[in-house]
Amino acid sequence: MAAQNYTLRFKNRSGSQHDFLCYQQGIDVNTPYIYTLAWFAKPVANGVDVDFTWSIDYSFVWSEQGTLKPGITFKAQQVIPADLTTANLTTFTDNAGAFQFGTPTAGGTAGSLTIDCDGTIPKGAATVGIGMSGQGTHAVAAEPNFAAVFSVHPEYWISFGSFVPGQVVDTQTMVNSEQVDFPVNVYGMTATLDSGNNWTLAQGLV
Repeated sequence: MAAQNYTLRFKNRSGSQHDFLCYQQGIDVNTPYIYTLAWFAKPVANGVDVDFTWSIDYSFVWSEQGTLKPGITFKAQQVIPADLTTANLTTFTDNAGAFQFGTPTAGGTAGSLTIDCDGTIPKGAATVGIGMSGQGTHAVAAEPNFAAVFSVHPEYWISFGSFVPGQVVDTQTMVNSEQVDFPVNVYGMTATLDSGNNWTLAQGLV
């Protein structure tokens, strides 16, 4: 059965062009710092509507970027499918400078996604993370002999500013952020940004 699609319609009625941003929260991991990535970002002119459509298809991602910080863009160099039951664990190895994921298995904890970095991983040389619908959402520093366990309870948040997909987002300093809940059996939501830079949310694609 194909995964259910969800659509978020952004309506820019602010009077100015803005970059529409959608990112996720509600992800916990067993390491002190997790990087939140811009999941979807697109410049939208005033008076224009744009749709962002996704399905809840998880993935493992990594990048040969040892240091991330707000403003830096995470560029995934490998994206492989994952799920919370039958493909929730993968290994991450370095073969003479060639980083690679192993084939996912069901060896992790149900409801979580685990990346097991083995002893070949140099400290500070790469970042690993998870994504949804083919695009990274969160990343952490890869460490030797460390299994990063992502507990997944995704929340969808919107904001605006100047972003590109994959850019590290500092959620602590975001302004005018709004959580978008999808009620049961509702797969479309509309978010309108008004001239006061306030959000109005409505069920359906209106």
